[in-house]
Amino acid sequence: MDATLIGEGTADVYPLTAALTPDNPGAALDHDVVAPGIKKPLLLQADTDEMHGTSPASIRPGSVLHVDRSETSPQEGLVYVITDHEGAHVRLYTPTRLGPVFRAENRQYEDVPAAEAQIIGRVVSVASDYNPNLN
Repeated sequence: MDATLIGEGTADVYPLTAALTPDNPGAALDHDVVAPGIKKPLLLQADTDEMHGTSPASIRPGSVLHVDRSETSPQEGLVYVITDHEGAHVRLYTPTRLGPVFRAENRQYEDVPAAEAQIIGRVVSVASDYNPNLN
């Protein structure tokens, strides 16, 4: 099932765990405007700090991830929602000397070998209400 459209250009936002069953995501948390150009949208709320860091790939917990489920072929330097035996994750695809991995921006989390991951879709856009002047 694709995201349920609430109105023109908007869709339901689900918890990150909905990536485990994207065809049956469960109860929506909210709804948001869908980023333009997404062919098969799935909007998820980041509820982990695994991508919180200092690089341009950094994603703050609470941000809404605009995921395109039609983009499942990994490309170096892009961020994907993936699943593995431990659950759903948001990770950056990167090659290493031991083979390609999905890497967390927060290095407290271990890499997920690409061979062990299922790609749900590419994170095309991130919406956040973070304001550095308020925090």
